[in-house]
Amino acid sequence: MDLKWPLIGVIVLVITIAAAVAIVVWADRVHRRPVDAVLVAHTERLRRLPRFRELATQQRWLSWWQTAAVALAVIGCIWLIARPQATDVSQHRYSTRDIVLCLDASTSMFDEDTQVTQAYSQLVDGLDGERVSLVLWSDAAVTVFPLTDDYGWVQDELGRAGRAFALGDQEYVAGTYLGKERASLISDGIVSCVKRFDMSNSERGRAVIVASDNDPQGGPPVYSLPEATKFASERDVQLFGIGSSDLSFQEDKRASFEQAVTDTGGTFSLLGDDGSIESILAGIDKLSADEVVEPPKYQVRDAPGWPIATIVLGVLMLLGGWLYALFRSGGLSPTAWSRQARPPMARPKERV
Repeated sequence: MDLKWPLIGVIVLVITIAAAVAIVVWADRVHRRPVDAVLVAHTERLRRLPRFRELATQQRWLSWWQTAAVALAVIGCIWLIARPQATDVSQHRYSTRDIVLCLDASTSMFDEDTQVTQAYSQLVDGLDGERVSLVLWSDAAVTVFPLTDDYGWVQDELGRAGRAFALGDQEYVAGTYLGKERASLISDGIVSCVKRFDMSNSERGRAVIVASDNDPQGGPPVYSLPEATKFASERDVQLFGIGSSDLSFQEDKRASFEQAVTDTGGTFSLLGDDGSIESILAGIDKLSADEVVEPPKYQVRDAPGWPIATIVLGVLMLLGGWLYALFRSGGLSPTAWSRQARPPMARPKERV
């Protein structure tokens, strides 16, 4: 612990010591035995009495106790005047991996998107330093939040998305519809999510986690699913798939979805499968990425805790000594209180 104003503390300490010495010298002169004092004989016998010794010992210890209490309070005040400070050192480490959560926001997925956002939230809990983004898509793609490592904000946004899907809020996904008879275009959605990565020239691990029922509707997409897979592979992006539970009854759609993600080195699982999130996390851990360590940051803050604790201890000791002295003198005894509370008795009038 450092002091911001140590010189001021030293000055106040010197002044306090000088004042204490002056008070002691003055008290010694005041209490010095006067020349015309009347001496009492045979007081040694009184001092040998057990009760006298007990009271003298109590008074001596009480004086030392009160002196120590005043010293603690004064030391705490001087310490606080010198303004103690503490230095906090923080050093942030983060991964060079980027992850885009790519969510099918078509009407056919509304019932399951609430579970998907919960799975995404569970996935984020297992991350450590990776940047995360959320993109909704159907006919068009909309970025809910860009790549960030603020996991608190990410969890808040995922919770808001889950509530919107649970209520069937169409306004939340309004930007994913262009008014055309097209929806759930998984291949175009994958390409749009791959394009959300920044820092394309740096060596960063990149992954897109696609959740969909692979049920494109309406007009043809701009990219076919194999073309979307190739687009991701050319940019060193691995795809991880979370399929709708309905795909367990649609083998062809499941097979094409699974092949699209596994061709990039990723994994595929159905929503609700045991170990699906763990397999995705394991795949993300295998992505090539370096750990970046920021330079340490130093933050100086006031640290008045110990000085205040010293002052409080001294004050409590003073109060304790005062209460003890008052109790010893009988000021807190029930008899004394009853005597003070009892009104004085009126004297009887004398007859003339």
